[in-house]
Amino acid sequence: MKRWRPAQSWRTPTLAIATAALLLAGCGGTGGGDSADGKGELLVWVDNTRTAAAQQYEKAHPDVKMRIVTIPPDAGYVPTKVSLANRSKSGWPDVVFLANPAEAATLASDRFGYAAPLDGLVPKSVRDGFAPGSLDTCTFGGKTYCLRNDIAPTVLWYDAKLMKSYGYDVPRTWAEYRQVGLKAAEDHPGTVVGAINGKYGAGVYFGSSGCPTRDTLSLTKVRIDLTQPSCTRVADLLQPLAEAKAVTMVVPTDPAFAKLGTQNKILMLPGPAWFGDFMFGPAFKIPKGRIAAAAMPTWPGETKSYAGQVGGGAFLVSAHAGGRTKEAVDLVRWMTTDVTLQAAQPTYPAFTAAARKWGETKSRDPYYASDPMPALSAAANALRPGFGAVRFEADWQTTFNDTVGKAAESGGDLRKALPSWQDKLDAAAGTSDYTVGP
Repeated sequence: MKRWRPAQSWRTPTLAIATAALLLAGCGGTGGGDSADGKGELLVWVDNTRTAAAQQYEKAHPDVKMRIVTIPPDAGYVPTKVSLANRSKSGWPDVVFLANPAEAATLASDRFGYAAPLDGLVPKSVRDGFAPGSLDTCTFGGKTYCLRNDIAPTVLWYDAKLMKSYGYDVPRTWAEYRQVGLKAAEDHPGTVVGAINGKYGAGVYFGSSGCPTRDTLSLTKVRIDLTQPSCTRVADLLQPLAEAKAVTMVVPTDPAFAKLGTQNKILMLPGPAWFGDFMFGPAFKIPKGRIAAAAMPTWPGETKSYAGQVGGGAFLVSAHAGGRTKEAVDLVRWMTTDVTLQAAQPTYPAFTAAARKWGETKSRDPYYASDPMPALSAAANALRPGFGAVRFEADWQTTFNDTVGKAAESGGDLRKALPSWQDKLDAAAGTSDYTVGP
C-alpha cells in the first residue's frame, strides 16, 4: 500500500502556537456532523493568527452556532486529524485553515475526500478578485478546492546602503545578478546574494524560472521534467555563484544565517514577501532605512519578471459540512476577501483589493529604504504558472538538498545533479499516488 507522508510546512510566521491542552480540548467531541435538522454547530479550525478574526465573525453572526478551535501550524497536523475523522466518520471541521497550502492536494484527494470544490459555491466574480495565479495552488483538474488567505511572491530584497557603498547597481536580469554576486564575493569575501536551501532554492530560483518540478495536471498526475531549459538555466546561473560561495546552503531561518545580517554580509536575497517584515529586522538585525525590494530579475529570452512562491495559507470547506455548507462558505469568503480584515493581517493578502489597502501601510513603513510595494504588487501579479500543490512537498525540498544542494555545497556540477533530482522526484510522486506525465 502506498503511504501518505505529511509535508514540510510552508507556513508564514504566526504570532503564537496553541497550547496542547487547548488542542486536546478543542478536538474532542463529535463536531462537524449533521444534527437532526441538518445544521449542527459550525466547527472551525484556524491557527492562532486567525482565531480573533473567526471570533469576530461569530460575534457578528449570533444566529450561526460556531465552535472555533485553535490548531498549530505544524506540517501534517490537519491531514492527520482529518484521517482520524475519516476513520470514525465524525469530527470533521467544516472550515479549516492550512498554514501549508500544499496540503490541499492531500485533503482534496480521493483517499481523503475532505475538501469540497468551491466553483459552484463561490461566484467566479469573487474568485477572479484574487491575485492572478494565486488559486492555482487550490486547483486540480479544473476544480477549485480552496481560497487563498495570503500569498508569498518572491522579490529581490537588497541592502540599499551596501549596494550604494560598494558602487553596485540593482540587477534587472539574472546575468547581472550573477555578475554582481561574483564581484561582491571577490571584493567583499563572505558576502552572499542568495540562499538555496530547500524551498529557498527550489521555490525561489527554480520556481521563478518555471522549471516543472511540481506541475499538477490533476489530483493524480504531475509533470516533472528537469531537462527543460527553464531548469538547466537555473543550474548554470547558480554554478559559479556556488563555487564563489556567493550563495549559501544555510537556511535563512537558521541562526547561522542571522549572523550574516549582523556582519553586514547580506547584499541581496531573493525571497518571499514576508521576509521584509519577519526576517531582515527581527531575525537578521539589519537597521531600518537599508532594506529595499526590487522585481525579480528576468531570465534569458524573457522581458517579464516572474515571481516564485514560498509560503502563504489557504481556507478549505469540508465536503461533510452538509447543511452547514452555506455558512462555512460565507465564513471562508469573508475571511479571505474582507478588505478591512485582510488589510490588518501580517502577510500579503491574496485578495487583490485587500492587498492594495494592506499596501498603504507598508508604503509608509519607515523600516524600508524605499517603498517596497511597487515590487511586491508586481510580484503578486506575476506568479510563475505551473507551480502546484503536491502531496510530496517534503520530499520536493529534501531531495533538492540531497542532489542540487549537495552539489552546490561540495563544488559539484549542478547540471549533472538535475537527473538525480528528477529520479528522486519521480519516486516521491509515485509514492504519493501520482503518475508522472509530459
